[in-house]
Amino acid sequence: MTGKPTFVYRDGMNADKEYVQWLSDIKNRYRNSQIKAAIKVNTELLELYWSIGRDLVAMKAEERWGSGIVKQFALDMREAFPQSKGFSDTNVKYMKRWYLFYSERIAKGQQLIDQIGHQLDGQTGEEGQQRTTEYN
Repeated sequence: MTGKPTFVYRDGMNADKEYVQWLSDIKNRYRNSQIKAAIKVNTELLELYWSIGRDLVAMKAEERWGSGIVKQFALDMREAFPQSKGFSDTNVKYMKRWYLFYSERIAKGQQLIDQIGHQLDGQTGEEGQQRTTEYN
C-alpha cells in the first residue's frame, strides 16, 4: 500500500501535501477507532458471558429447572438472536465453568488478602508503629 491516496473523483480538487497528510491521519484514526470498538465489544461480551455463568450458579439453575436448562437456554438464545454464534449449549456450559473456576480463585485470593490484613492489624507496640510511620 502506498502513502498516496487514490481519488475516485478529482474534478476541481487540488490534493496538496497538507490534504494528503490530513487524509492519512483520518484513515489512521478510523482504523484505531475500529480496533477500539472491537475491543469494547469483546469486553462487553466477556462481561455478559461471565454474568450468565454467575446467574446459572447463583440461581442453581439445574436444581431449579432440571438438567436440560443449559440446552434449553442455549436454544432460546439462538432463537432470539440467530446471527449470534456464542450460544451453543457447549458455550453456555463453558460460561458456567469459567465463572466457577475463576470466582473460586478470586474468593481464595480475597481470603488470603483479608488474613494478611488481619495479621498486620494485629501488630501492636513500637515496632508496629515504626513500620507504619516508615511507609507514610
